[in-house]
Amino acid sequence: MNKTKAYQDLGTTNPLESLVERTNNFLYGLWYNKHITQKQYEKLKVNKEKAELAHLYFLPKAHKPGTPLRPIMSGLKSPTVEISRWLDSLLRS
Repeated sequence: MNKTKAYQDLGTTNPLESLVERTNNFLYGLWYNKHITQKQYEKLKVNKEKAELAHLYFLPKAHKPGTPLRPIMSGLKSPTVEISRWLDSLLRS
């Protein structure tokens, strides 16, 4: 993980509250300027009580010599997951 600098250790910092606030402000701006509907805004806005930061975990590659680890990034409750799903459905239609 240190080789690519793709991930950063947050230490004791928790950026979740700021991320939720910035995401909701952005969505509000889209709604206010009529780029999304009220229904879309309500569906996409982040519930700060349910949101969690994405987290990294590892699974062993049992079939490889030395059993290296495969990094997995889980973001099922991240603040932008509903936006990602919505954009995915738009792009697929």
